[in-house]
Amino acid sequence: MRHTLAVVTLVALAGCSGLGLGPSADEQSVTPVPISTPDSSAVDLPGQNGSVDIDRVVARHDAALADRSFHRTVVRAGPQNTRDVWVDRERGVVRVRRTFGPVVDDAILTDGTVYRAASDDPERAYVTEDSDAAVPYVPSQSGGARLRQVLLDGGYQRVDTIRRNDRVLAVVAVDATGRGAGSDPSIAVQSRLAVDADGIIREVDHWERRPDGTVVAFEMTVDTDTERVPVPWWAEDIGLYG
Repeated sequence: MRHTLAVVTLVALAGCSGLGLGPSADEQSVTPVPISTPDSSAVDLPGQNGSVDIDRVVARHDAALADRSFHRTVVRAGPQNTRDVWVDRERGVVRVRRTFGPVVDDAILTDGTVYRAASDDPERAYVTEDSDAAVPYVPSQSGGARLRQVLLDGGYQRVDTIRRNDRVLAVVAVDATGRGAGSDPSIAVQSRLAVDADGIIREVDHWERRPDGTVVAFEMTVDTDTERVPVPWWAEDIGLYG
């Protein structure tokens, strides 16, 4: 297994006079701002000796999002192949927008009813149906069900701790070739996750190539700063937010 560590070098350029003889008289000195290294103990991951139990990571992700509002975006192999999921826990509203090339499917789940954009009916903006509690177009709200299908069964290691948007993230990755036959038939895999202290998988970047030439490319991001579901034009008269 190979781990690639990215090293970022910060270079400070001092101002010089036009003749290159040193700083000008009116130039003020600048004190460098210290850059703190994230503490790896801030994010605890299930596993031993650097190995990460990916099943438990996904289970924690599911549990952490079970009582939170969030926006989750998935980009899959192919142009304009995306899924957006917005969840408003306080008001019980879920929206899923799926795009595949020029085709866009949009649905809202609230109060036991599913509202779908009526793209094929010019006389109506949306159609309704009773909800069976399933989320339209995706196997789960949190993305955990899809992650269990996409990610490898094992081999993940903690490789780094980073800080992004004032949040400390543990970086978990696997980079393998020649896996061959078995429960995972991939012959090449590059998979990387970023997990926060609450157990939420904030980022996923997964790529693999299978023996038949099939390429699986999957990216996911999760944002918990969004409190309300954006209301599309076709659903404005449903009255989601008064």
